Amino acid sequence: MSNLGGPGEGVKGVRAGRQTAYLLSELVRRDFTARFAGSALGITWAILQPLSLVILYWFVFTIIFPASGGSPRPGGGTGEPYVLFLIAGLVPWLGFNEGIIRGTTSIIENSAMVRRLTFRSEVLVAVPNISAVLFEMVGLILLIVYLGLQGRSLWSLWLLPFALLLQLLLQVGLSLALATIQVFFRDVLQILGFAMSILFYLSPILYRVPPGWENAFAWNPMTPLLGLFRSALLSAPLPPPASIVFLMVVALGSLTAGLALFRRAQPSLTDLI
Repeated sequence: MSNLGGPGEGVKGVRAGRQTAYLLSELVRRDFTARFAGSALGITWAILQPLSLVILYWFVFTIIFPASGGSPRPGGGTGEPYVLFLIAGLVPWLGFNEGIIRGTTSIIENSAMVRRLTFRSEVLVAVPNISAVLFEMVGLILLIVYLGLQGRSLWSLWLLPFALLLQLLLQVGLSLALATIQVFFRDVLQILGFAMSILFYLSPILYRVPPGWENAFAWNPMTPLLGLFRSALLSAPLPPPASIVFLMVVALGSLTAGLALFRRAQPSLTDLI
């Protein structure tokens, strides 16, 4: 006769789930508040860092490029101010990049917790990704306030939680896989930095997808993801439905595969870190 488990096991499962959720929330809160602890400007750096990059890219692509004979309309000439196009793509990228990089090293950096405490160590990978998205939301909120003061329509903001959720799922899935591999091969972080630089320039962050290149860019999940953010913030046309479905499959697939790889390797992680 098969043992299906009694009510006690269900209660234990719920209790364990609550404990994990509480631990995750506490670790995220600690990471968020300690991020700039001791610095003179504190959380203001969450605004100044992306703002400085926006100003730099705006200056290069709207002042330097036209003056040197480059394209005068790097945003694609659709009438949308380039600086808004840039912010709507750059801020999500900064959150994505930070989450992946910090998530990759999260197990090694928290090796003492992994060795001494009994808990789901994949929580440690989720923490920097959630924290990165929270910092990203600071920049997005400022952009939304600016757009509202300009009298722009904000009806499409309902898409923003959907875009943030897909971004978080994609980040956590990739981070789980990379954090696992990083324990076995310590060169992963160096390779990842180079790979993320390539991905930055192969994603439509500084530019719109050139005509005729749609099929090539369709294989990059950042293309529909950034398209969703721009649709939510700037009321731009939605990405093609097929590309949104592709993004959802990649996000859920990466999370499933990353979690499976992490849990398969988990018994060996403690001995290697």
